[in-house]
Amino acid sequence: MGETEPGAPQGAQETKEQKFARLATKRTQAALGKIKLLGNLAASSYRYTPEQAARIIASLRQAVDEVEAKLNKVRGSRGPEQSFSL
Repeated sequence: MGETEPGAPQGAQETKEQKFARLATKRTQAALGKIKLLGNLAASSYRYTPEQAARIIASLRQAVDEVEAKLNKVRGSRGPEQSFSL
């Protein structure tokens, strides 16, 4: 389970803080990229209703609120998984 960080001396174990920072950076960058792709749907080559746009925005806000709540609380139980579709 002890993954080593790239560039770390052989045999050095990655700390939990290092692993969090590595994974959080990678996952946040991926999420921001996907959000940017969602923004591209506002281009004139697509047609959508205000209701569809509102549902997308509400779903993103809810997901961010859930991440914020998880990061602000002590480790505990997990909530139900949420999915999204138009």
